Amino acid sequence: MVRPKKPVNKNLPSYLRYEIDSGVYRFTLINGIRKSLGKDKIQVIQIANEYNRIMRPSSGLIVDDLIKASGGIESEQQLPFADHVDRLMEIIFKEESPSKQFASTMLNDASRVKEYFKAIPSQDIGLEHINGFLNQYHPNASANVHNRKLGFIEKLINYAIDQSLMVDNPAAKKMKKRKTKGKERQRLSLDAFKLIHAVAPLWLQTAMELALQASQARLEISRIKYSIKKPKDGQCGCIWFETPVDGIYGTLFIHRQKVEEKEASHVAIPIGQEIKGIIDRSRDGILCPYVVHRVPERNTRQSAETNHRYQLDPNYLSRAFSTVRDDIGLFSHLEVNQRPTFHEIRALSARLFSDMGIDPQGRMAHTDAKSTKVYVRDHLEWTEVPHAEINMAN
Repeated sequence: MVRPKKPVNKNLPSYLRYEIDSGVYRFTLINGIRKSLGKDKIQVIQIANEYNRIMRPSSGLIVDDLIKASGGIESEQQLPFADHVDRLMEIIFKEESPSKQFASTMLNDASRVKEYFKAIPSQDIGLEHINGFLNQYHPNASANVHNRKLGFIEKLINYAIDQSLMVDNPAAKKMKKRKTKGKERQRLSLDAFKLIHAVAPLWLQTAMELALQASQARLEISRIKYSIKKPKDGQCGCIWFETPVDGIYGTLFIHRQKVEEKEASHVAIPIGQEIKGIIDRSRDGILCPYVVHRVPERNTRQSAETNHRYQLDPNYLSRAFSTVRDDIGLFSHLEVNQRPTFHEIRALSARLFSDMGIDPQGRMAHTDAKSTKVYVRDHLEWTEVPHAEINMAN
């Protein structure tokens, strides 16, 4: 007569037992050895079921038998995972509505997934495939990049599970990389800014100067238009006064992408002499509505991140800054991932404004800004920051 299971073990897979005293689940292998599988019930049950399926196929009805008996999803699960990626991406975009830039990054990652998993069925994907993918496409990636790419695969497989294409997420079992201490990116000083600025082309000088005066990042800088009719979501640009008022020529409206759903993401910056001078110097006779612009050297396809052929792609802006930085050997003593990037101009701007006694938070579109005035225009709340300028001559 088979001894009945204790209540605490009643719903557990065969050969799996829960120890009340230690809180640990123990599993009996086919050779009689008992192994501790930890305390995570969901994970332990998955491991036990999979072990029984492979090592004890005669112990009872298994998942493969159920699939065959139903005649159901075999065709779906046995198709290469690459065949499902486009449909999964459509669902992700519909559910999450990512920004244009983030969507472009995910599409690039998705194309790599399709290439790597073009012959691997969904149901066969394991941790070894996740490791293989990361080793093939991102072998020397920093901890941040490695973890982002792993996170994308994990997201994609989670959506596959939701669509009944898979039952387990091996990417969730992959350990994320820990950031290496002592490898932080070095801050950009004003002196270093001036050295890079001195040898940069006009369009890059314009971008750098605007980032410094407006405390904005590459995406917002690349979107600033010479003139707009009225401020609105997803747009950055200038509205000019017919006549200057107390040294103010107009208002630069910035809708910051990363905090686009927050009140403080709509920033109104007074256009003083410094910003006006930057914009005036950028006018080089090229017909383009965007302040930061250049004529491409080759007849290449227009970037998905831009709305005009001469508008600067924010990724190109970052690469160009880093290229000039490296060409002059300013930070050659540092590893590449430690050298300041274009984004560091935003932090430099915040420090300089703070040193002047001006709270930079509102200008940076931080939601905890205290010394700002919020007013409503066209049903949008804009954070109007006080007029302040950084004197580059000092």
